[in-house]
Amino acid sequence: MSKTSTIVIALTAAIFSSGAALAHPQLKTSEPAAGAATSSPKQIRITFNEAVIPKFSGIEIKDQAGRPIATRKSQTDPADKKRLVVPLKEELVPGEYKVDWHAVSDDTHRVKGTYSFSVTR
Repeated sequence: MSKTSTIVIALTAAIFSSGAALAHPQLKTSEPAAGAATSSPKQIRITFNEAVIPKFSGIEIKDQAGRPIATRKSQTDPADKKRLVVPLKEELVPGEYKVDWHAVSDDTHRVKGTYSFSVTR
């Protein structure tokens, strides 16, 4: 094999194998869903495309006035490390709520996002 062929193969392998190393957690689903109008949930659940590290990941909920809602500690679902769960301490009253989340996976990059939902009863 020529030196040029070896270099081309090495570069091709590096390009195609770097995708996994550059991946970051991405939100796949949320419960309640973004924009949903629902009854008061007992917990907020967010599922990512890859496992997240609970120590460096979390979910915060705020009411329409920007006041934080009391929750228990965010944790990953024991059955699915891609799912982050935060139980609510109290029932939510009707109104708009904002969910702020942040997540870190094995690549150690922190990603964050926000979405809203409303409680109708």
